[in-house]
Amino acid sequence: MFNLLRRLWLGLTLIVATSGFLLLSDMKQRASTSTIPKVAVFTFSSLKALDDGVRGFSDRLKEIGYVDGKTVQVQIFNAENDVTTANSIAKQITTGEYGVVVSVSTNCLQAVAAANRDGKAKHVFGVVADPSVAKVGVNRENPLDHPKHMVGIGTLMPPKEILQAAVKMNPRAKKFGLPWNPSQANSERFTTMARAAAKEMGIEILEVAVDNTAAVGESVSSLVSRGADAILVLGDVTVALAIDAVVAEAKKGKIPVLTLLPETVGRGALYGAGADFYNVGRQMADLTARVLRGEDTAKIPILYDLPITNAVNFKALEGLKDRWVLPEDFVAKAKVYR
Repeated sequence: MFNLLRRLWLGLTLIVATSGFLLLSDMKQRASTSTIPKVAVFTFSSLKALDDGVRGFSDRLKEIGYVDGKTVQVQIFNAENDVTTANSIAKQITTGEYGVVVSVSTNCLQAVAAANRDGKAKHVFGVVADPSVAKVGVNRENPLDHPKHMVGIGTLMPPKEILQAAVKMNPRAKKFGLPWNPSQANSERFTTMARAAAKEMGIEILEVAVDNTAAVGESVSSLVSRGADAILVLGDVTVALAIDAVVAEAKKGKIPVLTLLPETVGRGALYGAGADFYNVGRQMADLTARVLRGEDTAKIPILYDLPITNAVNFKALEGLKDRWVLPEDFVAKAKVYR
């Protein structure tokens, strides 16, 4: 009997000791994770331009010492191209749980700005063409005139550059079809600039409004029927997500696609020139690091920068009804697809 009781007592002692050790380890782990900063990265959709921005952000953040799970906790949220979901996520991540919220795209900038009016979270934005037209309190004339808890990067690529390139590739091109979503502030900005450039250059913009990706293909088809010499894809997320449909309908009409989103050239567009969003993401990481180190966001100016990348696709020349030529100087500075 005595031996039995001794064995039971020994077993109980071991159980208690083990439980205490595990509890202590858990408490240490909790204490450790609770002291490192939390960052929410919020993107609007799985568009490559936005994904490039997130990838650049993640790579750079690690390079400068913020390693996820060790020196920072990073959680990525994706609204998957749904405005209602975006607004819901924005409310979720601006309660104060995350010290810094990083928004990727104009849509996410607007959603976070609306949910974070009281500034419970520091807000860093990027992959945004022109934040001054997003109605979030950013003054383009004064980079320091912005909400005190918000800072970010604007990367506006003028549509005139793509139109000038188009005329150089085909001097006979006079009509350019432009599908765009009027509900997107960045798309409205690009369209307004394209109209002004076209008027100055003596060419014509044929417009069609789209409100969802499913309608883009049919809209491009209508532009082909109206006599467009090429289709333009500017900074519109709705249209960019349907790039395969854009290329397919343009191909049926034997006209090329020209874009401010160079990453879509590999999907069949002829020529692209625009922001290098991977490098924009890296710039966003540098801004985030400054905020994490305690720098006052109210004293950080909005950055307007445009790291440019170019791409050309020789295969897209096949089957076009008019003669389009990719000049040597275009090819020399571009990523080439054949």
